[in-house]
Amino acid sequence: MRHIALALSLLLVSGCSLSQKPGIPDTALPEHSGIQENEKLLLNDKWWENFHDKELDLFVKEALGNNSDLKIAALRTLRFREFLNIKKSEQLPTIDAYGSASKTQSYMVSFDRGFRYEQFDVGAMASYELDLWGRLKNTKMAAFEEMMRESYLKESIKQRIIADSIISYFGLKTNSSIYQISREQYLNEKAFYTYMKDQYKAGMIRESDLLQEESLVEMFYDQMIKQEDLLSSYKTAVGILLGKEPKEIYESRYDIKSARYSTNALPVPSNLPSDILQRRADIQAAEAKVRASAFQVSVAKSAFFPAISLSGTAGYVSGDLNRLFTPNNGTYSAGGNLLAPILDFGKIQADIEVTKIDQQIALLEYQDTVRKAFGEVRDALHTYAANKKRLHSQEKRHRAILKKKQSIEQQYRQGFANHLEFLEVRKEEFEVALSKESIKFETLKSAVELYVKLGGGFMAETKKKNSADSGE
Repeated sequence: MRHIALALSLLLVSGCSLSQKPGIPDTALPEHSGIQENEKLLLNDKWWENFHDKELDLFVKEALGNNSDLKIAALRTLRFREFLNIKKSEQLPTIDAYGSASKTQSYMVSFDRGFRYEQFDVGAMASYELDLWGRLKNTKMAAFEEMMRESYLKESIKQRIIADSIISYFGLKTNSSIYQISREQYLNEKAFYTYMKDQYKAGMIRESDLLQEESLVEMFYDQMIKQEDLLSSYKTAVGILLGKEPKEIYESRYDIKSARYSTNALPVPSNLPSDILQRRADIQAAEAKVRASAFQVSVAKSAFFPAISLSGTAGYVSGDLNRLFTPNNGTYSAGGNLLAPILDFGKIQADIEVTKIDQQIALLEYQDTVRKAFGEVRDALHTYAANKKRLHSQEKRHRAILKKKQSIEQQYRQGFANHLEFLEVRKEEFEVALSKESIKFETLKSAVELYVKLGGGFMAETKKKNSADSGE
């Protein structure tokens, strides 16, 4: 007995060494990382509310409620949660009820007669596997990390849907604004062309000037029709994003106010958060995959050790159904089973090597995800800063060209500027106005992308706590 106890002790000690450490490397953050206290409040669960647009809030809410990709991701997370429940239950004893009834007819030649007898039994059986090497525990932990990974992936999809809906909202505003500019410009030029025809009939201008005005009117008309078609296509795309019914998509009823944002009105963090690794759901998903792969290595190693299970039954057996549940007919049994590998031709070792390779792949994917994340944040910060400068410059340019247009128009009516100068300045003002709206949209878009690259409103510690509280 002493030798057996010693052997079991050695096995238990070796079993403790089965657990694999994920080996997630430390990440060196850039110097001066961290955002100001007032900017930390911007990275909240409903970060789109920082734009202070009630119409946008409803837009995002509708997108989150109807998007199919998010619903599919939620179902996948739920599926992995149920798989985790299965693995949890494997650590607990199983208790099953059983019952049987039989009637046997036999004939014995030596007695030259037949015999008939009946037997009834009922009871319960229980079985329990001793998890000495941590196989069941590690399997459960691997399932938990896989569930968390799916949860993080769902969060990434959610943040992407939020960003796409905000960009679509601002894009719809921008396209509506550009269409209105094109329409107003066309109507103004059409009215001026009517005035020029009267001037031509009165002999006040040349025919070439009138033909130039006609060409300009048709150019603005073409631009208006083009922008109207783009706006219609954008409305269709927005309807699909919001999960609208075909009838609603076909009607495309999205009439919203034009965008009015200055370069200084966008509340966006200006630096890298010091907890960026916790704020990126894709990084957390990659890290969960690394942890899951480590647990799978431990599960594969446990196959080298014997599986020990205990079992027992208790119930009643009787040949008479009426006397089945009497104390004299009680029966029970208890025992244990041991199953250990002897010769498997290298299968277990091959399984271990496969899981180790998966672990190495997961680790490389994690490192690649971290590198890409920091690169995306750097680019997003730079792009947003550049777009703010471009928008500020374009707004100044538009104000300047408007003054130039007013000045040349006044000079033209007084006869101090020729018709070609007046024609060109109107075309230039229109082009600059459209360019300003496009850059405004790019600035808004880069602000949204910066929020997403910083993790949006996601925080890993909060997610893990909520998972623990919900029994995940």
